[in-house]
Amino acid sequence: MATDQKYPLAPSNIMPRSDAEFATNNFQSNNQRRKKKLRSTFLLTIFLTGIILLFCFTFLRIKSPKIRIENIRITNDGDGRINFSAQVFLRNRNFWRYGYDSTLGTINTAEGTTIGRFVIPDGEVRRRSTKTIYVMENFILPSRLNNTSGILPVISEAKIRGKVKVFRVFRWKKNVDLSCTMSINLTISAIQDLDCQ
Repeated sequence: MATDQKYPLAPSNIMPRSDAEFATNNFQSNNQRRKKKLRSTFLLTIFLTGIILLFCFTFLRIKSPKIRIENIRITNDGDGRINFSAQVFLRNRNFWRYGYDSTLGTINTAEGTTIGRFVIPDGEVRRRSTKTIYVMENFILPSRLNNTSGILPVISEAKIRGKVKVFRVFRWKKNVDLSCTMSINLTISAIQDLDCQ
């Protein structure tokens, strides 16, 4: 008599995973990967934002140039003829070039009378550097001032108009004013008490 031997379909101690369990585990794994990706994207965004802000505050912070006048020399022939020469220092504090237009400077008395003029020619200052501009002018003192013995207080003024050139595409207008008070010693042909603001 033949007996049919039946084998169990699976060992009794191993439980097969159902489709629901597999879907749940797969969803959790995808969810964790999505969270990691979002976290990485967020950190990358924060990092790039910091780099952009640092770039903006460092390189795109546009400042006005500084200007001063020094090494002034005058000669007085005693007949009211004054030869005036000086060095104008224009300092560009930006990381971009600064171009400026030609400017006419004046030398005025304390009362406001213009006794001399000098020209600052147009030019360009490289980034983070100082340009030296030599100016020279001859002028004649009015007779009432020529008779003044001793000290003649004067004010030297000029207004430079220019633009900071960013990537040579964008331009920011930046003007700078030269205003220096000084005293011309007519007796010894010298400058005293020079003060630039």
